[in-house]
Amino acid sequence: MGLRSRSRTAAALLILFLIPSCQRANGEVWKDSDPSYVPFPVQNLMVASDNRFVGLTLEEKPEQPGTATVRATYILDLKTGNHRRVGADLMLISTVDHQFISFETDTSSNAPTLINGLETVRTFDIGKHNGGFWNPATKIAIFETGWPSNAEGFNTLTLVNLESGALTKVQTATAELIGACRTTGHFYTEHHFENSEGADEYDPAGKFLSTLRSDLAVYSAGCKYVLPFIALSLHGPDDWAIYDAQTHAKLADFPWNEDGKSDLHWFQAWNPQDDSLLLMHSSLAATKMDTLDVYDVGRQKVVKSWPDSADASPTVWSGDGKGTVTVRDHHIVFEPL
Repeated sequence: MGLRSRSRTAAALLILFLIPSCQRANGEVWKDSDPSYVPFPVQNLMVASDNRFVGLTLEEKPEQPGTATVRATYILDLKTGNHRRVGADLMLISTVDHQFISFETDTSSNAPTLINGLETVRTFDIGKHNGGFWNPATKIAIFETGWPSNAEGFNTLTLVNLESGALTKVQTATAELIGACRTTGHFYTEHHFENSEGADEYDPAGKFLSTLRSDLAVYSAGCKYVLPFIALSLHGPDDWAIYDAQTHAKLADFPWNEDGKSDLHWFQAWNPQDDSLLLMHSSLAATKMDTLDVYDVGRQKVVKSWPDSADASPTVWSGDGKGTVTVRDHHIVFEPL
């Protein structure tokens, strides 16, 4: 079950940081003249869009022997080796250049924080919130800020303009997932019909536009291709497929059939720049091996693979989409495609 446990962690992170009063001083270096060195096991990675900074969730060993390890979140400058301890087990979203938004992993009233490199820029007082989603077309962060008492999911979103700090409240139908198209700035939430799934469409400012009978709303970098919401596998694996965003023609199909004879595939992330590429986890029936794959939609084939397991180091896209980033021998490593 390495694929399943690893993929759950990755999916939970597709979709999610605050700065505690106690933190190590900026400018601390783990190893002089070795800026990519990390002394602790890395559980999660987030790479800034300019590739200079990475966010890390580490299994930090305490200074006092005999006490339990702590899941701590850091930001590391790969040029200088300077790092900052942001907090305990937080989440980061990469925005522009080397900026991150940090927030807590569970529902919290602590303000999300905008961090530029290693420095705090500002916080956003949005009240109780959960989750975090970045709309790159509008440079707006989206947080869940309201929940119905009788159903699972959110029914209110707050849009946060990172430059002005302006907040916009958006009422939605009860949903659990968000998607967006970079070319239009429109974003989408799930819409559940009695016997099918659809999506509610909003303009970049949060104005409701229409309810669609299609749930295709998880777009590639340039919105050439699209996945259904089910591909994000919030409640576990399911059938998913890749579609042409304009015609909705099915281009690749990945059914989930646990019969021991079928290959299984779990979507991880679109490439941030190249429409044709995505990362997915696979479990191959013939070899009984779990792999992390780069899948090329245009060529309809896997073009690169690595062994995958629950205890393997995380592998994510680089900020420019030209390769992947992982941890090897206590170092952050960039691997070109």
